[in-house]
Amino acid sequence: MKVFKSMPLLLLTVLLLLSTSSGAFAASITELTPSIKAAFDLTSATAEGPARVKLTSLYNDLSTLKLQYDQREEQIRILHYNNEQSLIVVRQQIKGIDLEAVTRLEASVKSCKQRYQPLFDQYSALNKRISIAKSLKNKTLNTVLRAQGDAMKILVQLARQEISDKQNQLSATKKTRIQKIAEARKTLSGIESPQITIKSNKSVITSLNKRASADWTDFKAAIRKQNLTLTTQSLSSLVSGYRQIATHKQKIIELEQTVSLVIANTKKQIS
Repeated sequence: MKVFKSMPLLLLTVLLLLSTSSGAFAASITELTPSIKAAFDLTSATAEGPARVKLTSLYNDLSTLKLQYDQREEQIRILHYNNEQSLIVVRQQIKGIDLEAVTRLEASVKSCKQRYQPLFDQYSALNKRISIAKSLKNKTLNTVLRAQGDAMKILVQLARQEISDKQNQLSATKKTRIQKIAEARKTLSGIESPQITIKSNKSVITSLNKRASADWTDFKAAIRKQNLTLTTQSLSSLVSGYRQIATHKQKIIELEQTVSLVIANTKKQIS
C-alpha cells in the first residue's frame, strides 16, 4: 500500500528529471565532492614531485572549469528564457503594427457608407421616376424631376468622393502596414542564423559531455585504485574536454546575446 502511495511522488521526480535540460544534467556529471578530493589526494601523494604538481594543477583547473561550466550554463538558461519571452512579445507587436489604425479606418468607411446609403437609395429611386416620366412624355414632371436629380447628383458625387477618399486612406494604411510587418519580420529573421549555430554548438557540447562522463568514470576508478597513469590520463582528458565545452558555451552566450540584440532592434523598428 505504501508503495502505491509513493508512486505519484516518484513519477513527479522522474518527470522533473526528464524535463531538465541536457546541459543542466551534464553539470551533475562531475561533482568534486570531499570524498573524491580525499581519494585524489591519496593518489597524487604517491606521485613524485613534478608529477604531483601536474596532477594538482590539473585538478585545480578542473575545479575552476567545473565552476565556470555551471555559471555559463545558468547564464545560457537565463539568456535563452529571456529571448523566448521577448520573442513572444515582439511577434505579437509585429501582428499589431498599425492594426488599430486599420480597424479605425475600416469602421470609418463602414460608417460613411451607412450614413450615405439613404441618399444613394433616394437618388436611385429618383432616377427610376425620371425614367418613367420620360417614357410618359410629361415635360413638366420630367423638368422638375431632372432638376431634383441634378441637385441630388452633386450630393451623391460628394458622398461617393468622401467614401472613396476614406477607402483610399484605408488601402494606403493597409499597404503601409503590410510593408512594416514585412520589414520587421525581415529584421527579426536575423535570429535564425545564430539560432542554427546555437543548435550546432549544443550538439558538440552533448558529444563532449558524453566523453566527459566516460572520462569521469575512468578518473573515479583510477583514484580508487591509486592508478597514477590512468588518473593523469583521465584528468587530462577531462580538463581538455571541459575547456572545449567552455569555448562552445561562450559561443552560445554570445549567440544568445546576438539574438537579444536582433529582438531589441526589431522592437525599436516597430516603435
